[in-house]
Amino acid sequence: MVAYRFEDTQWGQTQIGAPKKTKTQKKPKVNHNDNHLGDIRFRQLFKNDDWYRLPAAVRRRFGRRVELGDTLIYRGHVEFNRVNRWGRILTNLLRIIGAPLPLDTDNEGAAAVVTVTEAPGKNGEHGGQVWMRQYARKDTKHPFPQIIQSTKRFKGPTGVEEYIGGGIGMSLKACVEGQELVFNAEDIFWDIKIPLGKNREGKIRLTLPRWLGPNLLRAGHEEIGNGTFAFTLRLEHKWFGKMLNQRVWFQDDLKPLDDAPPQEEEINIRKRLEVVT
Repeated sequence: MVAYRFEDTQWGQTQIGAPKKTKTQKKPKVNHNDNHLGDIRFRQLFKNDDWYRLPAAVRRRFGRRVELGDTLIYRGHVEFNRVNRWGRILTNLLRIIGAPLPLDTDNEGAAAVVTVTEAPGKNGEHGGQVWMRQYARKDTKHPFPQIIQSTKRFKGPTGVEEYIGGGIGMSLKACVEGQELVFNAEDIFWDIKIPLGKNREGKIRLTLPRWLGPNLLRAGHEEIGNGTFAFTLRLEHKWFGKMLNQRVWFQDDLKPLDDAPPQEEEINIRKRLEVVT
């Protein structure tokens, strides 16, 4: 994967005839790998009590700021990937939009890699986090790894939406179950772009009726310890049963750090907001 760093905040706009700036105000230098929360977008999805039920390593992992051009990398292996008949049909049908669900059912122990980058937004702003999961395969007929990509954008009624390709996405509800960070799909939608002329376009959103959708579409992040965590994915439907159940272990690319008291962490959040603004 290649991550591009855009140095010019006016990237994409013509600079011909633009007046030269004699002085530029330097932005405050920010430590991207801050021990505490550097990116509060995930933090804002939770109430205080729920957020501090999570292990400190999880809070830091989801609070690390990823600038344009930076990459977070997690390495690990597949523990299991169980798919029933209906789940296998669904995963193959979804190949037309890039195969957003794992295809292999016999790849226990296979290598897995996750990279996290930041998608560019308008005027050099952040456009959301891009998560790319790469799963090695044991099938000699298909030796290349499967790559699954999705983008988390922090908007919508639940505060975060995940897009998997072809305009298809879902509204996610973030919660804490025990000490596990969980994203449950609330609505599954399809955004259709409509040209309006003169480089303008509109959008129509079609939402899947809930009685047709899954009973459970859940992604979990469970801390194991010593910088190791498990990613879990479950899909269940009232008609088609337990369609998908996946569990993958990953290792953090940073060394484990000591915990910080909640009061101290909140102080650092406020300081971070002052730096960003």
